[in-house]
Amino acid sequence: METRLNGPQIAVFMDFENVATSAEANFGDFDVTAVMDLLRTRGRLLIKRAYGDWGRFHRYRRAMLENGVDLFQLYSVGMQQKNRADVRLAIDAMETVFTRPTIDVYAVISGDSDFTELIHKLRDHGKYTIGIGLRSATSDLLRRACDEFIFYEALVTEEAVDISEELRLPDARELLRRALTAAEQKGELPIFAGRLKQTMLSLDSSFSETNYGFQQFRAFLEAYPDLAVLEEQGLQLFVSTPKAVIALQPAAPPLPVKPSAEPAAQRPPMIGTGTAGPAFPQAVVGGVSAVALVPTASARPPIDPSQRYRSFLREAGLRIVDLGTRQRVLADFLATAQTRAEPFSLSDAADVLKDRYDAENTLTQKLAVPDIMRLLVMSGTLSFAGGQAGSDAPIRQVEGLTPEKLLGGCDQVYVWRLVEGGVPVDPAPLASVIYDVDTNAERVAALCEGLVAEGKIVAHADGYAVAPEQISRLLQRPELALPANNLARVALPPGEPVTPYTAESLFREGSDLRQKDFAGSAQRYLQAARIQLESLRSGQPRAGFDDLKWYLASYCSVKAGHAFVTGNYAEAVPYYLAFFGLAQEADNVWPRIQRLVNPMASYFFAIAGKQLNEPVPPNLGRSLAYQVALRIHNHTDPQVAAAWEELMGRLADVNLGLVRQTHREVLAQIGPVAQVGSENLGRIERTRAFLAGLIAQRERDE
Repeated sequence: METRLNGPQIAVFMDFENVATSAEANFGDFDVTAVMDLLRTRGRLLIKRAYGDWGRFHRYRRAMLENGVDLFQLYSVGMQQKNRADVRLAIDAMETVFTRPTIDVYAVISGDSDFTELIHKLRDHGKYTIGIGLRSATSDLLRRACDEFIFYEALVTEEAVDISEELRLPDARELLRRALTAAEQKGELPIFAGRLKQTMLSLDSSFSETNYGFQQFRAFLEAYPDLAVLEEQGLQLFVSTPKAVIALQPAAPPLPVKPSAEPAAQRPPMIGTGTAGPAFPQAVVGGVSAVALVPTASARPPIDPSQRYRSFLREAGLRIVDLGTRQRVLADFLATAQTRAEPFSLSDAADVLKDRYDAENTLTQKLAVPDIMRLLVMSGTLSFAGGQAGSDAPIRQVEGLTPEKLLGGCDQVYVWRLVEGGVPVDPAPLASVIYDVDTNAERVAALCEGLVAEGKIVAHADGYAVAPEQISRLLQRPELALPANNLARVALPPGEPVTPYTAESLFREGSDLRQKDFAGSAQRYLQAARIQLESLRSGQPRAGFDDLKWYLASYCSVKAGHAFVTGNYAEAVPYYLAFFGLAQEADNVWPRIQRLVNPMASYFFAIAGKQLNEPVPPNLGRSLAYQVALRIHNHTDPQVAAAWEELMGRLADVNLGLVRQTHREVLAQIGPVAQVGSENLGRIERTRAFLAGLIAQRERDE
């Protein structure tokens, strides 16, 4: 691969239907920007093309255009549209090989095995190939054919996850050892870290540090201190082997440490790296710490609190927007909202503002719009039709609002997210994060006092903790009555300390059991939630309120799934509703729960047919929820439709946002279906009309 001053030149070819359909089934959405941002780190993107029927995927067009992706229309005709996209993509890729010889790297975004031969041919012509796809929908042939394959899950999940065992990937430790041995035999030590990674890829093309639970290659290397010694020369990272450790014949090497699920702000700094991450155990050899043998030139002072705050908020899905940009976007939002006569949602506002900033060529404001809209959903400063905050909910009563009030509410979101995550809040360093300077500690202190006055947080020790009434209010919500009752009665594991770390360990055990033992998994999740609850009540450090809600949501999802597969639908319904009650867009736990909403909704909708012993769509977990809704609501048995309408009414009581989302997706099908004159148009309109009426009723009843 040729190296240029501005990096390799890259051509991107996206089989959009393949990746979007799989991503929607697993995560509810396909994050175009996350994929393109990753590829931008690899070089200069000269060609960016996506193939699909954009009538079906129209809601992605703005995101594609914002990322500079050219859309190639392939109309859906009969059952062969998928193959047509494959053929067109392959032809264009090979044409590019001959017409644009300066292109170094070809990125194929798909999991389809049909592209395996294309990858082989590209490599025959000396091109470096990168594949991106979902692990649940990716052919093993395609993965192994690429020079490098990256799983979409690693780009969008909130926490790094080790999926190497599930994918039967090579032993990472052995692969690193072989690569370092090869470099040593060639006399290339110390070796540039990027070159070392290329060596590992040449040994096994399926290697990617993200698949082993590490977001960066450096963090991967730091997990094997007995094999790799890191040295910085200028701005570059080099890797060598700890000769002194080897000479002393160390005992059994330490196990690699996977990234911790605890917030970055709470993790100890890595020894000798200066970056936040999981601390590795020190290998002791003959009474000498292996870490002590690492060159002291790589030592760094601990990370300052402000950097930890930024890291935690970024990982929690709240990117810090600088103060000036926040003020500008909020003022423009309010001015726009106050001049609109018709119902106006945050999604509508985002579109208007993006178009305005496009016309004004103010890129900074445009990029900040999604972050500001997220803050507004969570801020509590706006009133929404239906009484539940959400991006698609019409906004009410904006006349009395001011930009200053909106700014204060958005700034409080940052503080609340830290406290709810169990992160100690110190106003002085946090001021430099929220307000860009370190002279506004009083302003941050005022935000904290405002949250105290609202009953969300309380002063605790040298900082703040979640207010007990917030915990009580959660457990007293009507839709959570069943899991809350189970939570109060569950027996704790004997001999286990009541700490957040014990809760985290039990949660991981529950996740490991999830696919093979529903009952065992549910028990671990519930015990994790109980221990987390007691940790919160006793004010233990690092006890996160968001973790409690995540553990409860996981428990409800497993209990609902178990009841569904065993045919106990009467028990399944309250657990589904409890899960949807926790899956609120305005809640801090939403980024974790979001990917589960679509499969949970698909099963929930199907209950209307299952409880009447009527056939339902197959592959529910991988079907889009709105498609299941259309088929169930238009079932040949009218009792099934009536049962589904009753379920949707109960869902609207706890999560009107999900009903709005289903309505929006059903509505989006009318245009494409009308163009081809399908008989399904009447069925789609029937379901759309019911959902629209249900939403309007809930908004009137508020």
